[in-house]
Amino acid sequence: MKQCLLCLMMVLSGLFFTSGARAEALVVGVMSADRPPYFWKDKTGGYKGLFVDVLDELTKETDIHFSYKALPKARLRLYMVAGKIDVEMGIAKEWRQKKEELATSVYSIPFMESKEVYVTHSSSEKVDSANDVPLGDKFCGILGFSMPKGSIGKKRQDFLCEAQLIKMIDKRRCDYTVMPYDIYRYLIRGANYSVAASAPISTHAMRVRLHKRNEWLLPRINAALKRIKQNGVLASLLKKYE
Repeated sequence: MKQCLLCLMMVLSGLFFTSGARAEALVVGVMSADRPPYFWKDKTGGYKGLFVDVLDELTKETDIHFSYKALPKARLRLYMVAGKIDVEMGIAKEWRQKKEELATSVYSIPFMESKEVYVTHSSSEKVDSANDVPLGDKFCGILGFSMPKGSIGKKRQDFLCEAQLIKMIDKRRCDYTVMPYDIYRYLIRGANYSVAASAPISTHAMRVRLHKRNEWLLPRINAALKRIKQNGVLASLLKKYE
């Protein structure tokens, strides 16, 4: 009898610890402003978009659950360092090079590439060849984002999202900006903007950035990313948002 009870306790203990090891809940920091096709808030207050779909697939594969917290860009980076959020989605390693960010970050394998382009008014075809940037004194960017090389010293005006940048370029209130081609392509679809994109000026490997305390989950996340690459699910998601 004692032996049976001991066996039952061992089985229940194993089930408890297995469950605890599998079910995790992580908080994903997202920018307060929408960035379609990567993510946007719908009418119900939930999030949709490519990044959300990829994380939903990771949940199916790993039993790691993700919730979302909207923050301004600068605060989002501070919250990651402080450990107040767990995940930043779609981050290239070269974007987080501050000493404290290096010390508190671990990254997944890449799940997609992002190509950045200059965006100008359609009538602006000339380029400042010395600095390899479009002509003009006024650069517009997103608050918390760095200026591209060759633009230092230009007048800068900040906005909250790429949708605002497209409108400012269209109205010629800005000379040029830089943004991911995925976002540019999504925003101009079906719209009547007088804007144009350059050839890609840089390419970045997009990863899941985790706070270092969650490093133990990295093998599980990487294995899941490999599976959804191999089974075609990731390719289908990328095509869905083209």
